[in-house]
Amino acid sequence: EQLGLSYDEYHTYWTGIAEIGGGLLLAGSGLGVVGLPVQIPAALLGLLIVAVTPANVYMFTHDAQMEGAPAIPYPWGHVGRGVAQCVLFALFWKLTFQD
Repeated sequence: EQLGLSYDEYHTYWTGIAEIGGGLLLAGSGLGVVGLPVQIPAALLGLLIVAVTPANVYMFTHDAQMEGAPAIPYPWGHVGRGVAQCVLFALFWKLTFQD
């Protein structure tokens, strides 16, 4: 309430910031700019995917659309998002548990 954001806007913004921050941290770790092993940001991004999966399932089952964003065609647009989410999760899993 103090931020002047709706519930939906709040969660959209914090997940967007987490995605950007996690991506930058992952890239920085991979390039050796950040003094963290790549497993840490990969694991954090994997946890973010786990956290947002229920919202994405809801969007698919209810054909929910975000205000101000282009409409996602039902059902194939949502299926595409789900496939992309699975691919990213597999990538982050591999990076987290690499030898």
